[in-house]
Amino acid sequence: MASSTLQSAGIARYTIWAARLVVFAAFFDLFVQFPTIAPYAESLGASAALVGVIVAAYSFTNLFGNLGAGYVLDRWGRRTPMLLGMAITVIAVFSYSLVQTPEQMMAARAVHGIGAAVLAPGAFSIIGDRTAADRWGHAMGITGALIAVAALIGPPAAGILRDIWGANVVFYVDSAFIVITLIAFLLIARDGSPSVSDGESDPHDATGDDARRNPALWSAYAAAFAITVGIGALVTHLPLMLEEQGETAARSGYSFGIYALVAMLVMASPISRAGDRYGRFGPMMLGLVGIAIGLALLGVLEGYGGVVAGMAVFGLGYGLVFPTATALVASATGADRRGMAFGVFYAVYSFGVVVGASGSGRLASLSDDLIGLPFLVGAAVVLAAVPLVAVMRYAAAKSPSASA
Repeated sequence: MASSTLQSAGIARYTIWAARLVVFAAFFDLFVQFPTIAPYAESLGASAALVGVIVAAYSFTNLFGNLGAGYVLDRWGRRTPMLLGMAITVIAVFSYSLVQTPEQMMAARAVHGIGAAVLAPGAFSIIGDRTAADRWGHAMGITGALIAVAALIGPPAAGILRDIWGANVVFYVDSAFIVITLIAFLLIARDGSPSVSDGESDPHDATGDDARRNPALWSAYAAAFAITVGIGALVTHLPLMLEEQGETAARSGYSFGIYALVAMLVMASPISRAGDRYGRFGPMMLGLVGIAIGLALLGVLEGYGGVVAGMAVFGLGYGLVFPTATALVASATGADRRGMAFGVFYAVYSFGVVVGASGSGRLASLSDDLIGLPFLVGAAVVLAAVPLVAVMRYAAAKSPSASA
């Protein structure tokens, strides 16, 4: 019996790390596209408007794919849909090097978004399934730190490869890495019974039987939307603001590196255990306040020093919010509904980026004199989520299924 238990624990541990490899590969794949897709689409003859459509095609299909992925993951398990998703992603990424027209590129982007849609929800569902309830926060923190690592190395790696050998080499390296990940996941990961039985509640969080009426789950969605509105504002407006201030493109890249590095350090440190020890809601609300402060600093401080301070505080807040929000998703649903819960979480995540990016663009167009306005409005949106999460925390505590 003891030998069987040890063997099961070993399988669970290896499966978790295989899932984390998929998370890293999925986000590395996403981040290497950032400096690559728009110039490549332009080289195919796409107009400025069509370049925007090509870039957005991935996000559009990925958003709806996240929702469908949740159903598939709960219906057919985690492993097979993820393997299929990686296979589709490899084909789509490799096909970028073969397309001849902007329209073909747009079709490849749409397929790419669908294939990748299952990867993050599936991997995080596996981690939730295979991790004990009192370690969800730490497990999600380690996984979030890998996303930050991908954010640190993905864009510069893609830029270097494109500058030296061209965009096709970026696509070859990206697709090759996903193939390696697919093989590793195929050999290592196993579907199986979760470490935490279906319906077992987190010792810190109430888990309702109906996820649609579960305040803990909805608080995670609210936090995800708030932080990604801020990310959308950063991705769209920060490079433009720095360019207007006379800073180089390298400085813009360093700014995002600061945010990713601080977030990585927080999520990989013992700080990520705070949600496991003291409950999810407190660290999550504190992190939201940190993100709002970071955005506000970007809106009011002048010079690159203000950007460094704002991005560091933003990264600190993100490092607190992401592990606790994803741990709440894991704790708010049983294993038979966790895939759908993470699918919705990542759909909300994508939608928040779209709202933040488009909204910041419109605000920036109002007046050149209001250069910090998109960040200040983003800070207000994030801050508005804090009382909303507080209300949901109270509702979760009053839930009949709340744990003692």
